[in-house]
Amino acid sequence: MIATVWRVAGVGFSLLLVLIAALLYGDSASQHAFLNSQIGEVTIGFAVRTDDLTVLLLAVVGVVATCVQIYSLGYLHERAASYHALVTLFTAAMAAVVVADSLFLLLIGWEVMGACSYLLISHYWERREARSGAVKAFLMTRLADVGFLFGIFVLGVGAGTFRISALDPAQIDPGVLTTGTLLLLVGVVGKSAQVPLQTWLPDAMPGPSPVSALIHAATMVAAGVFLIARLYDVFAASATTMTVLAIVACVTMLYAALCAAAAVEVKRVLAWSTVSQLAIMFAALSLGTHEGRHAALFHLVTHAAFKGLLFLCAGVLLHQVGSAAFVVLRRYTRRGRLRKALPVTFVTMTIGLAALAGVPGFAGFFSKDSVLEAAWEHAHGGSVVGWFVLVSVGLTAGLTAFYCMRLWLWVFFRTPALAGAVGAFEADDPMADLEDPDTSKLKDASWLMLAPLVLLALGAIALGYVDGLHLNWVVALASTVVVIFGVLPAYSLWSRGADPRPVLLEREFGVDRAYHALFVVPVRWLSKLSVLGDRDVVGAYVRAVGRSGALASQGFRLLQTGNVQTYLTAAVVGVVALAVLAGVIAS
Repeated sequence: MIATVWRVAGVGFSLLLVLIAALLYGDSASQHAFLNSQIGEVTIGFAVRTDDLTVLLLAVVGVVATCVQIYSLGYLHERAASYHALVTLFTAAMAAVVVADSLFLLLIGWEVMGACSYLLISHYWERREARSGAVKAFLMTRLADVGFLFGIFVLGVGAGTFRISALDPAQIDPGVLTTGTLLLLVGVVGKSAQVPLQTWLPDAMPGPSPVSALIHAATMVAAGVFLIARLYDVFAASATTMTVLAIVACVTMLYAALCAAAAVEVKRVLAWSTVSQLAIMFAALSLGTHEGRHAALFHLVTHAAFKGLLFLCAGVLLHQVGSAAFVVLRRYTRRGRLRKALPVTFVTMTIGLAALAGVPGFAGFFSKDSVLEAAWEHAHGGSVVGWFVLVSVGLTAGLTAFYCMRLWLWVFFRTPALAGAVGAFEADDPMADLEDPDTSKLKDASWLMLAPLVLLALGAIALGYVDGLHLNWVVALASTVVVIFGVLPAYSLWSRGADPRPVLLEREFGVDRAYHALFVVPVRWLSKLSVLGDRDVVGAYVRAVGRSGALASQGFRLLQTGNVQTYLTAAVVGVVALAVLAGVIAS
């Protein structure tokens, strides 16, 4: 009964967000402050606001959260009450971030999302990888949030207010402005899994697939993009911060795309893809122009549709087949049976991958081209950052097309005869000689799970046309050529039964191992040293004091014999000793 109540409440809350966004749409911007206090010259309190950005993000969060909640009704039945309660709280926290006009209210929603993500990622807490992934996500994002907290105080005190709408870059000292925005950027980098705090997001995949869809598509990781878009005038006023943002974004998008190109698990490919696509949004924001901001938000909206769709499709594979990993799926894909047994999942996932790859006609094509167009215009203005972003996004688009084609072919189509290439999926498969499993009973999921897929698939197509077709045809043609050059190598490798994965890429550049050596090992040694110091130094003194007291008490106990003759003898000996001592001193 409790689980049912939470399920209905979760869906109802998500639908409420959509309704609120619809009611607010078209209204003029407004703010409302409450619980304000004046401390010296600084005003501290809470405030909310509604404007176009608020409506846009509430609609995105509401639609994706509704799809996730409905999908979860058919997907998850284990610990359902706590799951739906946490998803509802998670959605509410993102809504608080979106409507906040106070840095403190935004911080509350920001931190609640972090706590909920830890609990949702560890939903299957009996699995070791779920527990370790949740802890890793919590620690890395909390570490970044320390900088975020200090950034809030630096900006708020420097501006004399913590109201977002009242922050005026012209009234803030340039040094304070740069310091504050860089500290906020630390929190954004952690929350959105950008280099160098990117490793937590792929390891968060042991959580339920609907949770992955919600985190990757509409909440948490998207909060960083929203924050910079909300404080865009403040960030754009610091050239140093925007340059750092551009460097981080360009390095991240290429790094994550290369990792996705070598990953062998569907959800891990999609996770690295999320890191890469978020970096494209940050790169657009780093241009510091209105066109860049618009392109970033456009890509945020389309990404929410096709990435939410892809994670829910991966959830169907997990739910129906038993694993979302190529390592298991290959037994079903040797004869291409999955696309026949799961036709709706096949079609919708094809649409999602096409949108992600930037295939012309799909939403991702238009939004990615808007980023390229903004970078092209900025680069022609003589900006080095513009050229840097343009080249990086172009290379990333080619890599994205490569890993999308690779995933699509290896999951849904018949695996050709192996060419003996190193890294081929079945080269070391202990089940390769077994007969193909019976797929006669394999079928698509229930319509509770398929209906959200169809809705998001429609969004992955139609959202590209909402912004209007004002393409730069030169950029569009160039991006199409890039997609073709990305698709052809993936098809060539698949047709030869080869999937070479360089060791460097397969191990994701060894970043996790490096972090383990640089941070985990020293912390463990320091913790052991602290234990030794506490046990063998501080504890030794404590134990020595206690032992001394015990020995002294035992000595005094020996004197208390209860024999009067012994007491008199001791008294006489004492008197004689004192007399002798007094005589020695007197002489």
